[in-house]
Amino acid sequence: MNSNKHKIRAFSGFFIFCAGASRELLEKCPRFETTKYVCIGLTVFFTAILATISSFFAFSLVFDQMPLVIIFSLFWGAIIFNLDRYIVSSMRHSEKKWQEVVKVIPRLVIATLIAVIVSKPLEIQIFKSEIQSYLMVQNAQKVANVDLKYTSRFYELTEKKTKIDSQYIAMLMLREKYYEDFKCECDGTCGTRKVGRGIECLSKKNKYEQFLKELSLEKIRRDSTLIYLVEQEKSLKSKIEQEAEVIEASISFGLIDQIRALNKIDKLSSMFIIFIFVMIETAPILTKLLSSIGPYDNLVMEYERAFETNYLKALDNFNLERQKNRKLNEISSQLELKSKESEIQNTIKQEAYDRYEKIRSELERKTFEN
Repeated sequence: MNSNKHKIRAFSGFFIFCAGASRELLEKCPRFETTKYVCIGLTVFFTAILATISSFFAFSLVFDQMPLVIIFSLFWGAIIFNLDRYIVSSMRHSEKKWQEVVKVIPRLVIATLIAVIVSKPLEIQIFKSEIQSYLMVQNAQKVANVDLKYTSRFYELTEKKTKIDSQYIAMLMLREKYYEDFKCECDGTCGTRKVGRGIECLSKKNKYEQFLKELSLEKIRRDSTLIYLVEQEKSLKSKIEQEAEVIEASISFGLIDQIRALNKIDKLSSMFIIFIFVMIETAPILTKLLSSIGPYDNLVMEYERAFETNYLKALDNFNLERQKNRKLNEISSQLELKSKESEIQNTIKQEAYDRYEKIRSELERKTFEN
């Protein structure tokens, strides 16, 4: 194996790092294995670049300060890079193909979600003019809906003004008629045909003058009503302007608004772009899934088995040492227990001997006294 060892250049080493592979192990493998992981690393790297560009467009819609946009874009690109690198590097070949498929399903789901998230800001940038046109039309429609909201009220006010004007015009015409009747009667050209101020002439004159008073009062009522209606129209126009200003002030081309607009403009094109990103994102995973076990995989499994063997040996040694220490502790405890028992027995014997000596001494004393 060492005879086939080759040196990997720094350029290739960077993309091997992107693929999450071990440069030391790949130097022991044939060159075609190195090429495979360089290609996988390229895909991961370019996906991170696309994620950075996409997030730049997204964050530029959220923040006005360019330094913040750049920082967050680079941070997001680093997150996507790390996720893709982990997904690819954590894949291991199994003995059975269905086991590999089961293991790869969660990774494919994550990769698909990443592809959708990365593609959306780029879709917004691609369809930028269409989205802005759509949003402008929608906002214009909102403003137009405000006018429609008050159209019936304007119509009612106009009808009232027209009705009042018609009534006043009718009264003016009636005034002219009363005046003609009065003049005609007094001139003797109609009616009684008597020239001069007779009874009919005075009657029609009084009627005409009384009507002039009524007309004067009606004009005052008409003018006050028209002023009120004009004020109502001005109030409605002010309301319309205020609501239109509120709508225009609330108009925003934020990220969420543009995503909603994009979904309504052209779903087919959007799905096509998402599909392209899904293919790019899942390409490294599918490549590893469809490829057979290669020299690098064998070396990885060999090192993993060696590590596991050493770990199990260390664990066995630890268990043996622990069992040995436990037995020594048990023996020590038993010896200590026996020592305690001997000490207790000796104490009991000494106490019994002392009592015996005391009784014997008392008996001897009594015998001596007697």
